[in-house]
Amino acid sequence: MIFANSPSGSASPAQPTGYPDATPAMDFYAHTAPNSFDPRDWEPLFTPLGDGRDKCQGRHCGKCENLDRFHGHLNKVGWWTAKFAGEMFSAGSDQEKSAREWGHLAGLWHDLGKFAPEWQAYLQKKSDPHADEVSGKVDHSTAGAQRADQNVPLLGRLLAYVIAGHHAGLPDGMEDSRSSLENRLKKDVASVDTAPEAVFDILKELSPPVFALRSGFSLSFFLRMFFSALADADFLATEAFMSPEHSACRQQVLPEMAKLEKVLSRYLSRFAPDSSPVNRIRAEILQACKSRAAFRPGIFSLTVPTGGGKTLSSLAFALRHARIHNLRRVIYVIPFTSIIEQNADVFRKALASLGPDIVLEHHSNLNLDADHETTSSRLASENWDARIVVTTNVQFFESLHANRTSRCRKLHRMARSVIIFDEVQMLPVDFLAPCLRSMEELARNYGSTVVLCTATQPAIERRPDFPLGIPSPTEIVSDPASLHRRLRRVKVKRLGKKSDEELLPDLCAHDQALCIVNTRRHARELFELLPDSDGGRFHLSALMCPAHRKIKLDEIKLRLLAGLPIRLISTQLIEAGVDIDFPVVFRALSGLDSMAQAAGRCDREGRLTARFGEPGGQLFIFEPPQLPPAGFLRATAGSAAEVLATTQHPDALSPEAIEAYFRIHYWQHHSQMDRHGILDCWPARMTRPDDLLLFRFKTCAENFHLIYDYTEPVLIPHGPSGNELCEELRKTFDPSRLRYLARRLQRFSVSIPSTQHQRLLAAGVLLTVHERFHILNSTLHYSEEFGLHPEPDLAMRPEQSII
Repeated sequence: MIFANSPSGSASPAQPTGYPDATPAMDFYAHTAPNSFDPRDWEPLFTPLGDGRDKCQGRHCGKCENLDRFHGHLNKVGWWTAKFAGEMFSAGSDQEKSAREWGHLAGLWHDLGKFAPEWQAYLQKKSDPHADEVSGKVDHSTAGAQRADQNVPLLGRLLAYVIAGHHAGLPDGMEDSRSSLENRLKKDVASVDTAPEAVFDILKELSPPVFALRSGFSLSFFLRMFFSALADADFLATEAFMSPEHSACRQQVLPEMAKLEKVLSRYLSRFAPDSSPVNRIRAEILQACKSRAAFRPGIFSLTVPTGGGKTLSSLAFALRHARIHNLRRVIYVIPFTSIIEQNADVFRKALASLGPDIVLEHHSNLNLDADHETTSSRLASENWDARIVVTTNVQFFESLHANRTSRCRKLHRMARSVIIFDEVQMLPVDFLAPCLRSMEELARNYGSTVVLCTATQPAIERRPDFPLGIPSPTEIVSDPASLHRRLRRVKVKRLGKKSDEELLPDLCAHDQALCIVNTRRHARELFELLPDSDGGRFHLSALMCPAHRKIKLDEIKLRLLAGLPIRLISTQLIEAGVDIDFPVVFRALSGLDSMAQAAGRCDREGRLTARFGEPGGQLFIFEPPQLPPAGFLRATAGSAAEVLATTQHPDALSPEAIEAYFRIHYWQHHSQMDRHGILDCWPARMTRPDDLLLFRFKTCAENFHLIYDYTEPVLIPHGPSGNELCEELRKTFDPSRLRYLARRLQRFSVSIPSTQHQRLLAAGVLLTVHERFHILNSTLHYSEEFGLHPEPDLAMRPEQSII
């Protein structure tokens, strides 16, 4: 408990003095009007009861929901913050009441500094076309933070973090810079004694929900979620006045979950199970998801082997679960952008009758296809005001640990949602501890349901040898081990150490085979050794732009269906949800989860297994002479080798073997699961008021980056479409058209590390357009076989170039 020895009595807030009754409240303004210098068109700062206008009470008057332009800005933000904060909890609960009280107060006081004469003078001068140039701004957020710290008993300092950070971001409590909360609370700011008394007519006692007081982490999480509600409310209220056309685009009514469930059920009914054993099992998995959707919200696992149809089955669970328990949205969190695009397309197709906006894609670069982006979807991506959101691990977890308003606006939408973590085993080990704490916090305290969805369930439940884990999840599929045996379509054989020269005869002994290796360099070297007498030699790499890869994959699938010879060398990108079916797969030693994904590209539809009555696909595991690169790949390969070396797990891809693999992997890296000190940003215990200055929101945001090796995109003029788009990009200056072209060119882009990008720029290989787009300007640096050559000295021979 916080401040167990502190007095619990409340003190009355200091009342403002000197407010002249003759001065109408409408003399205080929040924003000038676009294209108008007449103050009568400006947005009022506050509308007290009985001033002759809309009689807004400054509380839950019921009118602020319409964001009427003549309601005061503080009234609107207070109303909306209370609404957003309250919606994070069950209606009628003590948590909802407490969150609404916090939200109302934060909204009323967030711009308290705008009552200062200095700020009003600044606003007048800024709007005057004849005034001299206005330099600098007047601090208008510190006054509210100081008022909260001085006048709200005990916990006003927590409110101060949120108010002080509503523009610049949540600060650290103590640091050397002027932006720390400690220094902001000591700062001399303009007096706000001219503010109406109604602004200070607030509750005398204030406390966060009880659960938030259990630990520094829970309290920091609540503050960030609460900050999200304020940031979103402030932005929406300002937008409604400054950009009413954009605000109007947000006024769509989201369809009820029952309607989404009905549309999905109608779509799924077209795929009645046939005589195929695989399809019958898929139907059983779907039924299990539907039946267990009635279980109370919490943490679930969905353990389904690759090819078991978990994408639509998990959506069926999510929609029914959300409808039964009145949850607000479904959020898919996925590690790879390639899977995001694939899953989002599957969902759009299933829910097509509800329109393109029903599914919102949002990842770091917002790779929305231009055909799917609308004004509404672009606005919704700012705060996730959608029924179905598909996003990345990076976007989800970095936003949860961010401190900036732009990243935090969406956080309150994560509460009371169904959050599905697809391929959950891909969470990075060095951030695993804070990620698991966040997942548990959402499920335990914010009414969300968390679903761990994968074919290779990681051993992340809490136990004596893994105290950082989460509570044991409820498995949706009743017997994953039995399901694995029934869906087993692949026999695994170890080949031991194999050089490329030794591997080639094994590979060429099969007319159709896929070989997956750990690095681009190894893929290229092996491909160049592979004979091409029958025209069936192929190579796939992330250095090929998506449009090029799609052409290759379409050709590969046609050859597979026609029974033509094909031998494909690929990096692990093909394991990321690519729907392809080889009879034989070779896999360089890696983590068992990666090898299970590789097995999912083998006899995917079970045709060989049905023909022979036993697993008909073949997965050959080999060890290249060169160890995988140091770091994640080498660590996972080492953990897998330990499991494979024992005789305890004859089926190397069984759930038992996978659990043993993750136990070894996590045990070996136990000390690195919070390698960047994220959990150290919050005090473990708080016993005195000054301990509240130990929160470090800014430091947490600076240290939490799932991807440290930043990349830069290169636009590839590949084929007629790529050439036309790049050429138009060079000639276009219209901002809206540039945005459209940028979306279309995502299919023709390749991301490479910033260091390589800089070398290509220096060598003149890239052409910079509009100071931010970089188009490949060399026909010798992109080839049919390998895609982009990211180093200046790796140019191809002219006959190999395809652009």
